Amino acid sequence: MKTMMLGLKEGEHVKVHCTKRTFNMEKDFEISVTVEDTDQLLSGAWLNISIIQVFVTALSELCFHDDCHPNSIGFMCPEMISATMLKSDADRILLYMTRSMSALSSKTFILCPYYEKSHWMLLVLCLSKREVYIFDSQQKKRNLMIKEPLNNAFRSYKRLGGQSKGTKLTWIPAQV
Repeated sequence: MKTMMLGLKEGEHVKVHCTKRTFNMEKDFEISVTVEDTDQLLSGAWLNISIIQVFVTALSELCFHDDCHPNSIGFMCPEMISATMLKSDADRILLYMTRSMSALSSKTFILCPYYEKSHWMLLVLCLSKREVYIFDSQQKKRNLMIKEPLNNAFRSYKRLGGQSKGTKLTWIPAQV
């Protein structure tokens, strides 16, 4: 990444192509990564959505083209499921999460990088077990804003599949 950013000045950016397949979006899109984003990452100061999206895009492509089991892992877009988006457009995000669950129903795990209150955590959704594992470095009990919308999306996903039983997710804090 640092090599890609060489020669760019402060305020300039690089656009990274992302296919709709990576995050179950309606169309391909571009991720803008600024020199400042890279500097913050490399100095250990801050990890932002652009960097995580680029990392997930690379990981997804690697899994898709390598011998790593591409059917075992899927991803939800961290920008789409962020607390900010949940506040501003809850209905659209609920639809996105439901559509993602349907599209990724054959996957063993759906990785959901989640950002709330200036803190990143990883939610790992296992549809077959109806469980969400919470990987949170702060390991404190918190009431996540995404909990109710993700539960609602799961219920909608199950109803779309003609199932009315077992539509509750169990949230499990992972032991880190």
